[in-house]
Amino acid sequence: MEKYFEINGFDLTIKDIIDVAVGKKGIVRMSDSAIEKCQNSRAQINRWLEKDAPVVYGINTGLGNLKNIKLSTDDHCKWNETIPYPHAIGLGAPIDPLITRIALLIRANVLCRGYSAVRPELIQRMLDIFNAGISPVVFELGSTGLSDLGPLAQSAMVVAGMEEAEVFYEGRRTKAKECFEALGIEPEFVLECKETLSQMNGSTMTQSISVVAFNAFKKLVEVNREILNVEGLLSRELISTQQTINQACDSALSYIHETLNFENNVSCDNPLVFEKENGFYEAVMGCNCSNTQVGFAMDLLAILVSEQGLMVNAAIFQLAEASDGLAGYCSISESLLNAIRAQCIPASADSISTKGNQEDHVEFSYGAARKAMQSVKLLKTMVAGLGSIAVLKAEQSDYQAVNDSQFLKALSKNFDLQNKTLFMSDRLNVAEDLFTSHILI
Repeated sequence: MEKYFEINGFDLTIKDIIDVAVGKKGIVRMSDSAIEKCQNSRAQINRWLEKDAPVVYGINTGLGNLKNIKLSTDDHCKWNETIPYPHAIGLGAPIDPLITRIALLIRANVLCRGYSAVRPELIQRMLDIFNAGISPVVFELGSTGLSDLGPLAQSAMVVAGMEEAEVFYEGRRTKAKECFEALGIEPEFVLECKETLSQMNGSTMTQSISVVAFNAFKKLVEVNREILNVEGLLSRELISTQQTINQACDSALSYIHETLNFENNVSCDNPLVFEKENGFYEAVMGCNCSNTQVGFAMDLLAILVSEQGLMVNAAIFQLAEASDGLAGYCSISESLLNAIRAQCIPASADSISTKGNQEDHVEFSYGAARKAMQSVKLLKTMVAGLGSIAVLKAEQSDYQAVNDSQFLKALSKNFDLQNKTLFMSDRLNVAEDLFTSHILI
């Protein structure tokens, strides 16, 4: 019997997102209440598309200089097909497929609230792609965070099955349409009125990066604490300092956790559509695509990563100081810590007006999320190094207390510790050690 996980736009958590993404909760689908909300608000969009309807920005008008010019239904449909192209600009390497796939889930959840007034069919299309394990190819550079227009336009092109759109599936990069056809998914999906902008208006890619970075950091903190709590491994002074830092870290993590969980369920679109009475709705304009608070949270996360890195580095030095054969870990650790500290300059402290000053305040939350993610990746290597050196030191001294740590116990089983002469000279297998430790983390 298949398992299902329902989304409604109001209670999606970080844990839900990660569990769903790794297949722990089954197939994702819309709740009945979400379907009804979307159907009701969509009916108002259809009324605004009638000939005698008033001018409503973003629904029966153009954008920019055409914001007060009413468009015909046919013109609006054509416009929906072309609007992603001037925005779908990206540079650099593709974003981690896990992140772009999670962005589909978060966006689908936000649209389930009904305030964007898209058809339930659009949300189902996004979930079909997500449930199939498909990830849009989205390039890492191209957003300020004041709406992730570039990244989300690239994602919207995948949903529509546009010719240029690409996806990742089972580690392979291919054209979206080819992938859909191979999996029995309709290769193209026509985006109707408001359905292109409703995918692009918002900072969902920033949110997805932030969720993944936060979850990864929490795991690293748990592993790090597990290692440091092994009895007799490190000095009492270092452990005491770590415990003091942990209290402050936990408080800050609670703030980040609360911020991200809130943002998983926030309508971010322009305009939003709200019910007034008797099934009629009003369109409310505003900058409903900003993500300033997540930028603040991610800049804070980068600082927390640096603080954890400092403690990991101190532990590595304490373990390695009595062994010439492990000195190489110290140099690696210091270089990684230096790189992490460079990421602590807050991106959200900056603001550069864009689009001819039309966007006068730009929070750069996307940059804050990206550098937090980069810091977490560097910290992962540091924690991997700490785990490796703890196991190697234990093997040297026949120290059995490392078995109190599930991570170190598993790591010890995976290491090749036969050639003990390596401990008497510079360690030659550092890269191999770190690779093994990385996988276990």
